[in-house]
Amino acid sequence: MDLSAGGYLVVYNVLSLGIASMLFTTIFLFFAKDRVLPKYRMAIMVSATVTGIAAYHYFRMFDNFIEVFGPEAVDGATYNVGYRYVDWFLTVPLLLVETIAVLALAAAVQRSLLVRLIPAAALMIGLGYPGDARLDLLYEGDASLWGLFSTIPFLYILYVLFVELGKSLERQSAPVQRRIKELRLLLLATWGVYPIAFIFNMGAVASEGGFIAREVGYSIADILAKCLFGLMIFSIARMKSAEDDAEFAKVENREHA
Repeated sequence: MDLSAGGYLVVYNVLSLGIASMLFTTIFLFFAKDRVLPKYRMAIMVSATVTGIAAYHYFRMFDNFIEVFGPEAVDGATYNVGYRYVDWFLTVPLLLVETIAVLALAAAVQRSLLVRLIPAAALMIGLGYPGDARLDLLYEGDASLWGLFSTIPFLYILYVLFVELGKSLERQSAPVQRRIKELRLLLLATWGVYPIAFIFNMGAVASEGGFIAREVGYSIADILAKCLFGLMIFSIARMKSAEDDAEFAKVENREHA
């Protein structure tokens, strides 16, 4: 598959946007972690780890893209969608970890949620890869079946986040509950982009339009699901820090005055 000059620039620029977004969100979160109480810093560091891992993989995808489609393309080189799936295999479970960690729930409740969410997240990513990479491991050429398999753990994750986690929000303040609900909706909206982009590129032979739609869709969803998500986790940690410690809130308000 060849890319037109316009198509090349679209993907080139969106991958560059991904690198910048992931890299500088990581730097911000790392240096901002001291602006929350110690009990919430783990959630911030997990958020920074997520965007840091993503920044590394966006560098790899960018280099791979230029190698395949750039002015000095290497003959026989192929675009490796596996970089995205390795990234997601690492970062999607961590996104769920930071969501639970920032609430500072009882240890037993955290453990109960994470032992269900993390395996489901790994299974969701693992089942989606063969269809996206067109690996005919079981059902030759049928990417849609892998997409269906991947949807099952995705729906289970939504159930845990919206139903099971919802039961644990009763002890949170109204502002924190509202922000967590916004966080879950962001996750639902951004994760919903991935299957749409997957479907665009699901044909037996990849087209330029399908490839561009997939790369743009995945990249924008990544930026929202990792960078914006991490910044919202930081805002929740700030809110809970202020609620837990009046002196901390007074100092922070004075510094921002």
